[in-house]
Amino acid sequence: MPLSRRLAAFLLTPLGALLLFAVIVPVAMLFAFSFFHIDELLRIVPSFTTSNYADVLRSQLYRTYALNTLLIAAPTALLSIVGGYVLAYYLAFRAGRARGILLIAIVIALMGSYLALIYSWRTLSGEHGIINSLLQAAHLTHHPLSLILFSRTAVVIAEVNFFLPFTTLVLFSSLTAIPTGLEAAARDLGASRTMTLRRIVLPLSGTALFGATLFVFFLSAGDYITPVFLGGIGSSGTFGTLIADQLSTTLNYPLGASIAFVMLALFAVTVVVLRLAMRAAGLLPEHTG
Repeated sequence: MPLSRRLAAFLLTPLGALLLFAVIVPVAMLFAFSFFHIDELLRIVPSFTTSNYADVLRSQLYRTYALNTLLIAAPTALLSIVGGYVLAYYLAFRAGRARGILLIAIVIALMGSYLALIYSWRTLSGEHGIINSLLQAAHLTHHPLSLILFSRTAVVIAEVNFFLPFTTLVLFSSLTAIPTGLEAAARDLGASRTMTLRRIVLPLSGTALFGATLFVFFLSAGDYITPVFLGGIGSSGTFGTLIADQLSTTLNYPLGASIAFVMLALFAVTVVVLRLAMRAAGLLPEHTG
């Protein structure tokens, strides 16, 4: 059956119809909006202009937002993956009987409300919060630390706290699929723990590493709630907050749509760069994706 006919048949199924009307149609409409413009009365005027994309690509302000997005999303993804892999490795190969209890604790952490987590961090790290109060009581600081609230660091810490259970469970499911005797066989053949991890365990879980890294990076880059509540005015403005402002505050839907698709293009570049880097490092099979 030709590809076009198979695609048409799929779109006629319930899942295909859901994909069509819940994803494809809204994205197509948003893409069309990105070429419109607004007049002096903030009315959307159907037209075809690339001025919105030109403004995004040429403006220094948007470059600053892009840099802020990278400086938040990249550390968040890196810390979440490293921490998640350590926890997942321990659960898969070292936890023993404690595995069930630890998994329950991770799932409970995963079920927590995102907004509750953000407000908890505000309570903990505010000027009169628990962390600053303890630091001043111990005479380690003489004034509240602004670094742990209303800063880029605070945003990264809160997002890592939120994404860590996700990455742990994804990587744990990948590591448990590795045959239990494979690591022991490598050790019997003279491989050290580090070599076994580098040459066997990491490559076999490379696909999960690739997917989890992109998952965290994309969600962190598109997040606008955490930067608004915990970030600084100048250092934590991201593409996510910029798009939200354009769509809900200034009501400039065409510009907001163009920013969204510029961000999507940067995401595509990120996918390619990460895949090539992981393949060069031997962490991703050549046939992946």
